[in-house]
Amino acid sequence: MLALDAETLQARMDAPCTPDLGARHVLELHADVEPLLGEVVDVVPSPSGTVVDYAVKELPLQAVRELLTLIDRLTARGLAVQNDVALPREQETITDPRRIREVLRALMANRAGARAVSEQGRPLTRLVPADITPELALPLEWHTDDVFPNPPFSIEMVSHFSVYRFTVTRIEARGERLATAVPTRIERSRHRAWIRARPRENDMFISFTHPRWPELRIRRPLIDLSLDGAAFDTQRLSDMLYPGLAIQDLSIQSDDRERFDFRGIIRHVGHPGDWSGEDVAGILLLPRSEDDGRRWRDQVLRLLCPNTRADGTFAAQVWELLDRAGYFSLSGKSHNDFLPQREGFGEFCHRISNAPHLGCQVVRPSGRGVEGSVAAIRPYERSTFFYQTARHPNHVTARGQVLRDIHLDIMTRTYRDSPNTDWLMAMVQETARFPRLAYYDIPRRYVDSGRSYILPFRALQTRTFDRMSPWPDATETTFAVANDEERALVCEVLGRTKNPIYLDALDLVPERFDLSSICDVWGKAGILRKREVLVARTQAGPMVAAIVELVGEGVHLFGLLDSVRIVPLRDEVLPNEMLVQLLDHVREFYKSHHKAMFTYHFEGGDNKNDMGHALDAGFQDMGGAFLILLRWELVPEMLEQIYQVAAPRDLPPLPHTTP
Repeated sequence: MLALDAETLQARMDAPCTPDLGARHVLELHADVEPLLGEVVDVVPSPSGTVVDYAVKELPLQAVRELLTLIDRLTARGLAVQNDVALPREQETITDPRRIREVLRALMANRAGARAVSEQGRPLTRLVPADITPELALPLEWHTDDVFPNPPFSIEMVSHFSVYRFTVTRIEARGERLATAVPTRIERSRHRAWIRARPRENDMFISFTHPRWPELRIRRPLIDLSLDGAAFDTQRLSDMLYPGLAIQDLSIQSDDRERFDFRGIIRHVGHPGDWSGEDVAGILLLPRSEDDGRRWRDQVLRLLCPNTRADGTFAAQVWELLDRAGYFSLSGKSHNDFLPQREGFGEFCHRISNAPHLGCQVVRPSGRGVEGSVAAIRPYERSTFFYQTARHPNHVTARGQVLRDIHLDIMTRTYRDSPNTDWLMAMVQETARFPRLAYYDIPRRYVDSGRSYILPFRALQTRTFDRMSPWPDATETTFAVANDEERALVCEVLGRTKNPIYLDALDLVPERFDLSSICDVWGKAGILRKREVLVARTQAGPMVAAIVELVGEGVHLFGLLDSVRIVPLRDEVLPNEMLVQLLDHVREFYKSHHKAMFTYHFEGGDNKNDMGHALDAGFQDMGGAFLILLRWELVPEMLEQIYQVAAPRDLPPLPHTTP
């Protein structure tokens, strides 16, 4: 397709004409290119004049090569623009000084790939982060084997998912190092949906016949691969690939002779992210069979996460890790409080390893046991809950690498095995440092745009077998399982009083309120999952409801998924004794299901006086926490944050202000 202004088109046509749709003409574009036969397919008015899209027909291979050569020459002179570069999935401008310091320190410590580019985007020289000298006016130091570029220019740095770019207006030579200042502004963009793995050099090859020119048989090495795509070296004038080209039959073969068959669509042809200077083609891969898709996803995961496992055989070692990491001493508890769940925990780890669509337990093993662990489970139809992160306190492997490895693995498995996940879900204690940095900071940036939701709550817990002092019966109040009309009322009240993200992520909408679909998935995996609604009624009707949720023993050791939420159904103030008795009926529910403890998610106030009914009912306050819900497409931003939080600490922090 060519886009030409109407005046140029008129001058190059074989006969005088107006740019009518469907008009077929021979176009003499350039002396170096054979005349092109084609037709007008669109006419678009613009401020600079009418633009005509001209579709070329019956183009021979040699003419295409001539045309591409011409386009390359025009592009090099700034007279043509290639428009086949995909728009970023996410982009932002970072101006907060604190965050700029954190981002740059992490990128420098991780030795992120970098280069200097001209103001027009032309590569100037490759850079390697060297050091930070916070006491100097230009604290960022770089290695380069080339001549130092003259400012102004930009520096681009590549992390796991994103490209960071900032402008340099001043430099200083320090021996063989180049020094630059801390910028006041950084542009970040992310093009990829997911991180890519790199095979060993010349270990995997893609092969196919060009669908338009069958005389071209293409076989090229893969340079990286993802769960749904790959990139490979190409030579544009030889391979004649372009965005949108559909390939009906292609294969990828690894060095061990394993073969995967696909259909594919070329998505991009251009320079790679590592700026090697060679052309690279990006392709969307569509497996030809379920077996090809499964084997391919397994292959990608092995390459992407070679140091982690999720096979269910590490339950005993994970238990010991949680003990060593201090997990069992959180919120005033002790190891003995959790011993009744140990057998159930081992059973759960075994069952979840056979139900990857439901969740997993990821570990990073070493010769002495497990260095790190994190769990994920899908408690609701469209949400995956990440929890129980632990790292060995006396780590052998670098602390940050363990945290990166387990999070990349578990989120990649979720991306692979739970395609219907819309929400990442987490619960974070107010005082927990790493979970707040990893799980809280990113969602906080997207609350205003409606792509995340953060709900402060207090977690209160009680034992089901603790005997309570008898309370007088609430006058003319009865307690029972809600009927259909009362459940509909609960949904109606929630719809008026709660955030839509909260309702969608926790299946608190009428069509999913009973959890029937997700409970069926849990049941087939041999794990208990249940939701019930209990109500308190007076002569005036239903007054307050308790949404009670239950999971199998050992799923969540702190009982945050064995939870109750209270929903007032009237605007009037409810008697304290009514709420206490309702919680006592909830206690009986859990006791009947052989649960030793459960948690009350108190979302209704800002101070301890508001939760007096819970304290009167025998609950212990475990402290403030946040329920965090984040759109799944933003998980790469969270992994980017973990990549930064877990960066090596061998470089000093950047100064708050530069001299």
